[in-house]
Amino acid sequence: MAIEVSSLPLANGLIVALDLFEVDNALLLARRLRKHVNWFKVGSQLFLRGGPRVVEEIRSLGAHVFLDLKFHDIPATVERAVRACVQMDVGYLTVHAVGGRRMLRAAVEAAAGSKTRILAVTVLTSLEETDLSEVGMGGSLSERVCALAALAGDCGIRGIVCSARELSSLRKAGIRPEVVVTPGIRLTQRKGDDQRRTVSPREAFALGATHIVVGRPVVEAEDPVNLVRNLLQEGSGLA
Repeated sequence: MAIEVSSLPLANGLIVALDLFEVDNALLLARRLRKHVNWFKVGSQLFLRGGPRVVEEIRSLGAHVFLDLKFHDIPATVERAVRACVQMDVGYLTVHAVGGRRMLRAAVEAAAGSKTRILAVTVLTSLEETDLSEVGMGGSLSERVCALAALAGDCGIRGIVCSARELSSLRKAGIRPEVVVTPGIRLTQRKGDDQRRTVSPREAFALGATHIVVGRPVVEAEDPVNLVRNLLQEGSGLA
C-alpha cells in the first residue's frame, strides 16, 4: 500500500538545508520539495547571496524558514540582528551558546512576542574534542554540550542545536529542551566529509531529536524528491 508522505508522523521534523550557491536553484529545489517538506534551512551562504528575498520566497510557499546565521557578537549587536530577523517572520533563528549569558538573554528579549524561536548552537558537528582543546575549551564533548544547553535554558532559550550523539548525555543530565535540532544527518559517511559526529535519520529521532537537518544528501541527489520520501519513511520506521 502506498504511503502518503505528508501524513507521516515525522513529516514536520525534517528540515532541508538549501545549501546552494545560486539562489534560483535553491528556490527551485524548495518548490519541488514543498509537498513533502514543511521546513527549509537558509544558511549564511544562501542568505548572503539572496538576502531577505530568499526568506520571503520560501514563506510564500507556505513553508517555515530556519534561518541559520549563528549569531555570535556583543549583546547589543546580536539584539539588533535578531530584531531584523524577526521582521522576516522566520520560524527558527540560531545564535551561538558560547556567546554567553548576556548575549543569549539579549537574543531572547529581541524575539519576545514574535513568531521567531531562538535556538542555541552548542558544539558544531564538525568539531571533535581535540578541536575544543585547541581553542581552550576543556572537558569532553558531551560535557561542553550539556553545559551550553543548560546555560541556554537558564537564559530562556527552549531549543538547541547539537549532534544526536550527545542527546543521551543531555537526558542523563536532566536537560530536556522543547526543540532539539540535529544536523550532521547522513545516509552513509562519505570520504572527505567535514561533518564528524554524524548519525542516520532513524538514530537521531530515536535518541530524542525533534528535528533533523539534511543538506548535502538531498542537494546532491539525482532525485531529491524520492530521497526525501525515503528519508521520511526511514525516520518514521516505515522503511
